[in-house]
Order: sequence, then C-alpha cells, then structure tokens
Amino acid sequence: MGFKSKARKKRNAAHGSSSEKKSKDIEFEGTVKCDIKDCNNWADKKVGGRKMAYDRAVDVWGSSAFPRKTKKVSLCKTHYRVWKKEKKGEPKEWE
Repeated sequence: MGFKSKARKKRNAAHGSSSEKKSKDIEFEGTVKCDIKDCNNWADKKVGGRKMAYDRAVDVWGSSAFPRKTKKVSLCKTHYRVWKKEKKGEPKEWE
C-alpha cells in the first residue's frame, strides 16, 4: 500500500463512507433582494443575480418599477433574463 492509498483510506474512515451523500437540500438564504417592486427573489451573484446601471434597467421597466433611484440596481436571475431578451436585438452601447 502506497502513501496515496493510505491517505485515501484514512480520509474515508474519518469522514464516514464515501457512498454517503452530503445534504445539499438546504435552501439558500441570500443577502441582496431584487430591486424591482413586488419581487421577492434574491439578487445574489451566487444564485444568478446581477447588478447593472439604473439607466439600463429603466429602459426596460420604466422608473416606476424601482422604489428609489440609485447608481446600481440589483436584479434577480429572472429579471436579468427578461432584460437580456429585451435588449437582444439592439446594438451594443460601445459600438
């Protein structure tokens, strides 16, 4: 038995059998909420949320969709996808 196989054997013994699955069913508790009114989704990067400029978001939803005016707006994954589809055919801003 070599070094690596001994180490693997000890690691498996310490953490239980390798056939056990770790519980990944824990629900994600985010810290950043989506800035769109009446949206209760999380806008954390970990779950697909994004931040973008206020002016870009106002083009799609209008200023009434946001409770306050800030430099950056946090969007959940679903609202970011909606924005992306709306802006799909338009030319890029920097071109």
